[in-house]
Amino acid sequence: MSTTVLLVEDEPDLVRVMTLSLTRAGFDVLVSGTSADAVEVLASRHVDVMIADRGLPDADGADLVRRVRRDGFTGTVLIASGRSGTAHDEECLAAGADGVLAKPFRLADLVARLHALTSPDASAVPAC
Repeated sequence: MSTTVLLVEDEPDLVRVMTLSLTRAGFDVLVSGTSADAVEVLASRHVDVMIADRGLPDADGADLVRRVRRDGFTGTVLIASGRSGTAHDEECLAAGADGVLAKPFRLADLVARLHALTSPDASAVPAC
């Protein structure tokens, strides 16, 4: 059974290339452009991994992570963000993310990070 990824991103070009790359890597990809839509998808579909943009049009991606964790989502969460720095990463991890990936990133790095975070021994993988 393949891993289902919910990609929460509002930039159409980025959605297109990320979806293509993740699909080619063997992931099933669902897409949401807003925090509100992501919450609906998580309530109605099985999702193993959520990749959330930090700068969503209707919410901060860290706030989305806090909400879905509070609502019971136990899957892996990766925040992809144009912001960077130790304080930013700590805020994302404190919100409940399992990792942070700074934009711009190589698609190969995204795929490698997801494989590492979803592997059976993922607890041994550093978050940043």
